[in-house]
Amino acid sequence: MKFTPKIERYFDYEKLDWIISHGIGVDHTADMTAFSQTLAQVGALKGIETYYYMRYDDSPERNYIPMIFYTVFGNPNVPVLLHEEVEPVGELFNVIAVFSSSLLLQKTSQRALLFDGAKKNAILVVNTSISPDDVVKLVKKYNLAQDWFGRVVTISAARIDSAIAYPMLGAVASAWDRVDLDSLLAAADIFGKEKKKESIRKGYENSSVKEVHILAEETEMFKKIKNEIELPEYTGEFWTPEVYYTYQKAAAEAQTYSSRIASMPRWEVLAPGLIEFGPKPGNKNIGFTTQWRWQRPIIDYKRCTDCKLCHYYCPDGAISFNPIKIDYDYCKGCGICANVCPTKAISMVSELEHLEGLKDREVLRRFDQREYGF
Repeated sequence: MKFTPKIERYFDYEKLDWIISHGIGVDHTADMTAFSQTLAQVGALKGIETYYYMRYDDSPERNYIPMIFYTVFGNPNVPVLLHEEVEPVGELFNVIAVFSSSLLLQKTSQRALLFDGAKKNAILVVNTSISPDDVVKLVKKYNLAQDWFGRVVTISAARIDSAIAYPMLGAVASAWDRVDLDSLLAAADIFGKEKKKESIRKGYENSSVKEVHILAEETEMFKKIKNEIELPEYTGEFWTPEVYYTYQKAAAEAQTYSSRIASMPRWEVLAPGLIEFGPKPGNKNIGFTTQWRWQRPIIDYKRCTDCKLCHYYCPDGAISFNPIKIDYDYCKGCGICANVCPTKAISMVSELEHLEGLKDREVLRRFDQREYGF
């Protein structure tokens, strides 16, 4: 996109310490809350103004929707007042914590790329059983469009504790000097989590840390950004559907937070009373395709009897009727079709295995540790 995004950037925010956590709605709500809350308490123990907040991409009753937590460590030398639940812009994040490796395959919710807004020496902490080398390959392919001279930390958290927040906290301390093990243990005591202190220690001791040195030009996303859509200039007139569709496509394909915001429709250019141009007849609404499926249904047509139950029960209308076919642009991977299929013709396969041939025990264990609430 050849334009300058009009986004307010608070440079003092970059002098603070930020931890951004990415997880999957409902499955990780409790763990991400405990993770961020404990980190914030570490800051308080050090006498630093610290707080955390959550950003959800949709209502929490929808399983698997990407969610974000921010934890911010203040700096006494920086007189900055953070806005309530700000969506920060700039090179901010010291630590990126990822609670499921399936999130390495896709755009995030608000941020676009996983590394969008990260400092060049950012530490990536991933709950996964795959190797740090495999994580780096995924990052270069799907998540990175800038120089990265930091570290990747992997921890198979569920092997230590079904409450994966606590091994993840230990993993952070193993690679980031702003959070030390003793402070984490003290914070756990304050929250009455004395029994989780051993899980924090094991996370600290069992983490795998790898130094990373990647140039932007080596990444797949850097190449895509260079070829992003060039948007037409606003002329003072209402947008036509054709112009609107151009901006809609640019927003859907944006590879950075800045370009995503810049391609959002401005209210001045929408006709009175108009919310959004719908898709043309026979076309998909690209503004509502899924970005967050972690598993996909696969049909064995030799077993399929064409009973149509999968079509009738699909909550998102992602299975066509005649013939039975799954539209993966809209499939959320909920698994209902596989559950109702009387001949077991539909199986659920993780996206990580389907796309990259990687089997991650941590992804497959998620249902055993589901806990919702704060």
